[in-house]
Amino acid sequence: MLKETLSPSEINRYLFCNYQWYYERKYGAAELRRRKKEHLEELGVTPNEDGPIQRGLVFHARFGRRRRLKLIYIWLRAVILVVLFLYFLWTSGIAVI
Repeated sequence: MLKETLSPSEINRYLFCNYQWYYERKYGAAELRRRKKEHLEELGVTPNEDGPIQRGLVFHARFGRRRRLKLIYIWLRAVILVVLFLYFLWTSGIAVI
């Protein structure tokens, strides 16, 4: 049964990684640890390796870079549209004052 209220720590977990928050909320932390242990045993990997942590850090770093590039792209498009609009006004002879 899911709780209807969210604690501040749950909100923080959601902001850090909404996928992690969702799966913890749906299955519970104990079930996720059990599934992770089984999965690692199937792969023959010891759970103390830093691989998953490192992959998570890389994922979040890439996500941040993609977000910044997307914002730059949006601003660049807006600037180009304004410049084109002003150029159109200038070439059509409309006074801009």
